[in-house]
Amino acid sequence: MKPSIINLESLQQQAQQAIARSDFAAAETYFRQLVEAKPNDAYFQASLGQALCCLHRRKQGIEHLLKAARILGRQASKTRDPHFLVQLSGQLAHWGEMATAERLARQAVALLPKSPVTLNNLVLCLSRLNRTKEALPLSQQVCQLLPEHPGCNIMLAILEAKLLDPEQAPARLERIIAQNAEPDQTARAWLEKAGILDKTGRYDEAFLAMNKAGEMHAALSPYSPQQREMIYDTLELNREGFNQSLLQRWSKQTLIDDGLPAPAFLMGFLRSGTTLSEQVIGSHPQLIATDESTVIHEMSQELERMTGISGDHSRALALLRVPEIKHLRQFYWQRMREEYGDEVMRKQLIDKNALHTIELGLINVIFPEAKILFALRDPRDICLSCFMQAFGTAPATANLTSLPNIARQYQAVMDYWLAIKDLIQPNYLALRYEDTVNDFEATFRQVFAFLGVDWHANALKFHQRAQNRYISTPSFSAVSQPLYTTAVKRWQNYQTHIQTIEPQLQSFIDAFGYSDI
Repeated sequence: MKPSIINLESLQQQAQQAIARSDFAAAETYFRQLVEAKPNDAYFQASLGQALCCLHRRKQGIEHLLKAARILGRQASKTRDPHFLVQLSGQLAHWGEMATAERLARQAVALLPKSPVTLNNLVLCLSRLNRTKEALPLSQQVCQLLPEHPGCNIMLAILEAKLLDPEQAPARLERIIAQNAEPDQTARAWLEKAGILDKTGRYDEAFLAMNKAGEMHAALSPYSPQQREMIYDTLELNREGFNQSLLQRWSKQTLIDDGLPAPAFLMGFLRSGTTLSEQVIGSHPQLIATDESTVIHEMSQELERMTGISGDHSRALALLRVPEIKHLRQFYWQRMREEYGDEVMRKQLIDKNALHTIELGLINVIFPEAKILFALRDPRDICLSCFMQAFGTAPATANLTSLPNIARQYQAVMDYWLAIKDLIQPNYLALRYEDTVNDFEATFRQVFAFLGVDWHANALKFHQRAQNRYISTPSFSAVSQPLYTTAVKRWQNYQTHIQTIEPQLQSFIDAFGYSDI
């Protein structure tokens, strides 16, 4: 029996209360009942989808979000709520369904063609799809309607720099900086200004703008000094705890009798070319590559739940026996199926996240049969590139707001890699960014052979595939273009500034073969 009208109102109220307190499991229960009672209600379908996505059951969640979009498509003549269209469009864009997000954005604009909210949502969709020529006139309309809005003006400045006159674009950003109406947007304006100045060859001015952005981002950080030290504490614990005995405690033969596939992992340091490599790898029909997967982190949380030990994964793993290790393997693959579908069980999975380097010991113990693709790039270019980006708010990136702090974190992470790489059981292949851009086909023939598949010509068109996909990292625009070499040796434009951190980087420059490049 379906719930009565009164019960529906009560269920909806309970569902909203669950969302307000971030109890997404309860929200799922309530919205499932609402969907069962009214399956053609787009709002209920979308709300259930978002709750599932928040529960990290992305595959199921997106199915409900797309169902909501289809319902709205069938009811286009009756749809009179552009704000819900914008909201659902934003949700779909966040989860990577850009084509449907754009369609809903256009529906909203058709209903409210003079609304800066509907227009700006369409601008955001088009810019994420790298369709900047379509986005520019719409962005100009938005700024005519909201001439003082920082975010809208930043977007227009970015588009103007790409399509019109990059020499004039900084003036728009300077007005935002002078107003300083929203400090987070002011910091963003400084960083975008730095990028434009870099492209026009004004490198010293660009570096000053990067410093301004970094200072503001550091001041806005929600993390305490103690929290910002956590990554270094974790790396020290891992270096001490993941000794040869633990890393080789269980052999591949001991664990692989569970019938589960062998995963591959793509890692390195941030801005080392992992997103570019993921796009190329994902173009192969026999491979599936994730975009910043968090499943390893969730598996580490399951380990902490099982053992009651928080923050010291080597000590927690040392307590486990083979059945518990196999449980963690099952947990990983179950979560991967929920996120990416059953396809992950049929194709070779490449789990990409640069931060996996920190969890390499954990990965080794649970998946000794795995393969590791380790991304390398000139350390000076990595540090400069990190300084030119704004990362999402997270403890692992909270320190990346000044060049010395970036160099310190690079040193700590890559010291760990050098200490552990010859002790781990998984086979690994170093993948150099410079080789990718200078000798693309030879490099990826080697990568595909390492992953157990033949060369495929789709790899040559990776940028075309990327143009229609949502990519969560700051590289989303770069990887939708054909290969270019301007990011190689970029640090030489900032040599005076890079010299201040070279002593910290020199051992890695030597170890990774960049001394004479």
